[in-house]
Amino acid sequence: MDKKYFIELNGRQIPVSKEVYYAFKRPAWKERKRRQVREEKELSLEAFADAGFEIPSGQALVDEIVEDKLLLDMLSKALSELTDEERLLIDELFYNSKSERQVAKETGISQTTLNYQKNKIIKRLRKKLNLE
Repeated sequence: MDKKYFIELNGRQIPVSKEVYYAFKRPAWKERKRRQVREEKELSLEAFADAGFEIPSGQALVDEIVEDKLLLDMLSKALSELTDEERLLIDELFYNSKSERQVAKETGISQTTLNYQKNKIIKRLRKKLNLE
């Protein structure tokens, strides 16, 4: 018993061979499969919440951004109050990513003294930022 294949065109059923039917339908089948895979991979916020992940509200993110901005402003003000030598030390170590050994060699002081000065400056900055 041979199976009969039909393609619908303009509301009419047209009989075709198996090869023509498959050639005609294959792109539609592929697209349906792609859509199905895409839907299965789709993630939603509810799925994350159901899985136990906490999703921060938009307000929480805004609060963090504002808090970070205020802290950066306070840090900038505290850094501007440092002496030129202290500011140079902080810039070289933290902004230019130089090692204590490199900075000590460039400034002509011992690495131990430089470390002591760095820790003293950081302690003062923390105090000004109320982080202690």
